[in-house]
Amino acid sequence: MMRRTLAVLGCGAVLCGLSVAQAAPRTHDGFYMQFNVGLGYYNTSAGEAGTDVSFSGLTIPSSFLMGGTLFNHLVIGGGFFCDTGPSPSYEVNGQSVELDNVTQYIIGLGGFVDYYVWSDRGLHFPLFLGWGGLETSADGNAGGSDPTGFITYFGGGYEFWMSDEWSIGALFRLVIAPSKLNDVSYTTIEPGFLLTLTYH
Repeated sequence: MMRRTLAVLGCGAVLCGLSVAQAAPRTHDGFYMQFNVGLGYYNTSAGEAGTDVSFSGLTIPSSFLMGGTLFNHLVIGGGFFCDTGPSPSYEVNGQSVELDNVTQYIIGLGGFVDYYVWSDRGLHFPLFLGWGGLETSADGNAGGSDPTGFITYFGGGYEFWMSDEWSIGALFRLVIAPSKLNDVSYTTIEPGFLLTLTYH
């Protein structure tokens, strides 16, 4: 995972270097870096041999993205996100089961594009494509076997300039993560509302 993270960030740095010289004040061009944090809700469902299980609950989504603007206010780059689900609910065949000291994480690592409709205003539409999974931590111990697979999110948001390069805004996004573990399919859906801090 660390090697993949470094590779994605390295590609982002190269893309940034292609456009830094073109950056103008209060314009969506040049180097791009964004931090997100917010609130969401997730549901993960799976079924095998007549047994249906699901996890659900509130999440605290966060992400870091870095890239560069290629043309027509289109940003391309790489990054990762980690959405924390503290104290999830767990159901087996519709019946609630108590979970003690369990936290789940929806993790994604990959590339993204972010399209700004206007070069000087904040309406934008991001799309993320990558690899990730649902990791479970019990009593603070993470690791072991967890479902992994393709992960994506898309959304829309608006940002307001705070200075020549920094802007703050809000973003709605929807995460979709079909994953597998031992031939069992898990499907995670997570809508979320995030605050964004962007250097662009």
